[in-house]
Amino acid sequence: MSQNEAFEFKKSGNQNFNKNNFDQAIADFTKAISLNPNDAEVYYSRGAAYYGIAITRDDASSVERAIGDYDQALKLNPDYAAVYTARGSAYSGKGEFDKALEDLNHAIQLDPKDCDAYLCRGNIYLSKKEYDRGIKDMETSLRINPDQPEIRQIIEMARMMQKTQK
Repeated sequence: MSQNEAFEFKKSGNQNFNKNNFDQAIADFTKAISLNPNDAEVYYSRGAAYYGIAITRDDASSVERAIGDYDQALKLNPDYAAVYTARGSAYSGKGEFDKALEDLNHAIQLDPKDCDAYLCRGNIYLSKKEYDRGIKDMETSLRINPDQPEIRQIIEMARMMQKTQK
């Protein structure tokens, strides 16, 4: 019975997350975890909800909670590429670019079609003024998912910045 309840809380958490109701999503995911503490996906989802709070409310403590949940998800499933991407994004948001790049490289190794990992890694390279690497990652992300018109603009801006550096 607790597996069914855990599934229902997970489902409710996902619905709340999709409505940007992060606090309720976290409550639902926490209940799901209490009923099934070995579900890596729920830790990943709760981490994403914490990260949603971190971004929307500029709350640094929620970034740490997100990273903690991503760590737990990876303990349960060390090959969960999306979690490496999410944790890499969280590290990037904290300015911990070396840790972010390590996670994003690992995500790409596990899932070479993870356009979000390329996008995040590309942004880091661009912020470090490593334009060739950043543009290459942005182009790869765009090839994987062409429905990202804003990426074309970022690539063009990066090329202009690159020209001013030479």
